[in-house]
Amino acid sequence: MKKSLIALAVLAATGSAMAQSSVTLNGRVDAYLSSKTTGVGAAELTQTGLTNGGLTGSRWALNGTEDLGGGLKAMFKLENRFSIDDGTSVGGFSGDAYLALAGGFGTVKLGRTYTAFDDARALSNSSSVFDSTFTPTADVMGTADYMSRAANGIRYETPVFSGFSGAVTYAFGEDKTPTTDANDLISLHVKYATGPVAAAYGYQEEKAAGATANKFHQLSASYDLGMASLSAGYERRNGTAVTGDDKGYNLGVNVPVGAALNLSAGYAREETEVAGATTVKATGFGLGATYNMSKRTILYTGFKQTKAENGAGAETAKVRLFGLGVRHNF
Repeated sequence: MKKSLIALAVLAATGSAMAQSSVTLNGRVDAYLSSKTTGVGAAELTQTGLTNGGLTGSRWALNGTEDLGGGLKAMFKLENRFSIDDGTSVGGFSGDAYLALAGGFGTVKLGRTYTAFDDARALSNSSSVFDSTFTPTADVMGTADYMSRAANGIRYETPVFSGFSGAVTYAFGEDKTPTTDANDLISLHVKYATGPVAAAYGYQEEKAAGATANKFHQLSASYDLGMASLSAGYERRNGTAVTGDDKGYNLGVNVPVGAALNLSAGYAREETEVAGATTVKATGFGLGATYNMSKRTILYTGFKQTKAENGAGAETAKVRLFGLGVRHNF
């Protein structure tokens, strides 16, 4: 009788613990047939074949949460990125890898995750060809682009107050010598979202060799009209005397057609100046469509074309990409 009572007590305690904490496995697999041409003139290269990640990169992740009581909870995420075309892993948990505490004060994440600035950039692409490989922004604004994730970082996310929220990231460069400071990173954003409207400002400062290498400013907005959604962004980068400064903008529109089909288009443009002279002009556009076969499986197709010219107007780089693929979430 005593053994039965003890067993029941153990089961009850175990059940209570299981009810308060959980670990889940999820992810997505994304593969597409692609034809990609890069380079100019004799250096032009065309690659055709099966490629990983047309809409989003393939990945799997472990997510855990525990209710600590009093509105406080502990969380973690470990995300591995891999290539479905050859089965190789990018290495370790190269996506997100953090431990977090969340409560009425907001959320604190410790480890590797997206910077606060990246949230503002993501809003600007939210209706631009599904913020995917076919979105032109990354190529056009990628000449001296920002770090989207930060290792050795602390990220704080505020609660939402009447539609307003914010986040800040500080990442330790760690290495410091008697003559060189550490390559730290600081990033933040302020966001307002209510109903169909959202707007954000983002800032990020990155160091290299102990000195400030880049300062990024981002203004983003989105609007859901119901029959279509729009997104837009404006970015400035202040670099060094060697890398110069740049400014650019991007636009996107997404149009749902019925319950399953979505059509989207995006455009981006950027100019770089060094010592007051224009050295790079880059433009690009993208088109795409997705079809929801189910809640988890999506068929998609997309096209992107971008190019860059020097100050004299000569073409120095180009990308032309076409793809047809499928993504499955699990």
